[in-house]
Amino acid sequence: MNASMTIHPVIMCGGAGTWLWPVSNVACPKQFHRLVSDQSVFQETVLRFVGAAGFHAEPVIISNAAYAGLIEAQLAAIGVKPAAILLEPEGRNTAAVAAVAARYLAGAFPGGLGLLVPSDHFIGRPETFLAAVRAAAQVAQSGFITTFGIAPSRPDTGFGYIQAGAAIEGQVAEVAAFREKPDATTAAAYLASGAYSWNAGIFLFSAERMLAELAAHATAILEYATDALSQARIDGDCVYLDAAAFAAVPSDSIDYAVMEHTAHAAVYAPLDCAWSDIGTWAMVGEVSSRKNSPAAIEIDSPDCLVHAGEGQLVALVGVEGLIVVAVGNRILITRKDRSQDVGGVVKALKTVGLKDYL
Repeated sequence: MNASMTIHPVIMCGGAGTWLWPVSNVACPKQFHRLVSDQSVFQETVLRFVGAAGFHAEPVIISNAAYAGLIEAQLAAIGVKPAAILLEPEGRNTAAVAAVAARYLAGAFPGGLGLLVPSDHFIGRPETFLAAVRAAAQVAQSGFITTFGIAPSRPDTGFGYIQAGAAIEGQVAEVAAFREKPDATTAAAYLASGAYSWNAGIFLFSAERMLAELAAHATAILEYATDALSQARIDGDCVYLDAAAFAAVPSDSIDYAVMEHTAHAAVYAPLDCAWSDIGTWAMVGEVSSRKNSPAAIEIDSPDCLVHAGEGQLVALVGVEGLIVVAVGNRILITRKDRSQDVGGVVKALKTVGLKDYL
């Protein structure tokens, strides 16, 4: 990595995480909760970069305007000042986020690299991850939009995959193909081939390259996102994107809008940094250092995960492999092997009109 090169963390934290209901909800999504440690997942993401060599000290945060207060409070609690908090009036998917981020970085930090990273993922070996980003920086600086492929540990059908092509430098290669979430047979073949990795949705790029690729492949997204930023209202660290302009941004992912079309896609793979998207309660249980709620009594009840709110006591007797989550007037009970189906509860609540429980 060039000594003069600076990487700017751009942290996306606008998602809802419905598979972690009832803790994750519309008012306070999963990234703002203490799921795996005594810090929220968002705070853990921010702190991952604080003081890290090669990374700018002040992160850029992109989120929904509804979470401005949460973001400011949680940053203040860990003593981190952001470069800016860019606030969307509504979600328009990750291509819009990339466009706003690239336009902001080009103006505020010309020549720097942006690392677009989700706020709601777990990384058990952060130094391995940071070293990978630094190793990929030279390739990104040369004009590639570099993503990071997680070393697959199982033939998972819940992730998209990236196929690595010709080597560029070290563990960075050209992207041969992006693959949709596969069926079980295809996932097993991907794992056996050794050429595929999980798509974690993390991107390293120069602002100039991202803007050029958006201009070539997603013109309307770039145009309206630029308008929304140029017409934004600024209040302290908060930059409120213009609602009318942002509403006109077509909703698309950065994968579909840019990465599947550009000739400048690269992947660092395989990256083995103990990554998890902690998308289900079972995944939370696998990585959490908090373990079960202190207000839990378990009698002959092995392999259970209990997450209880303040003042709530959960007692388990003679059960096995259960997840019990109690928050206020909402209680979830499911088997660990069905935790991926919790999103169906959210859909059911919407269908029957019980939106107060969302």
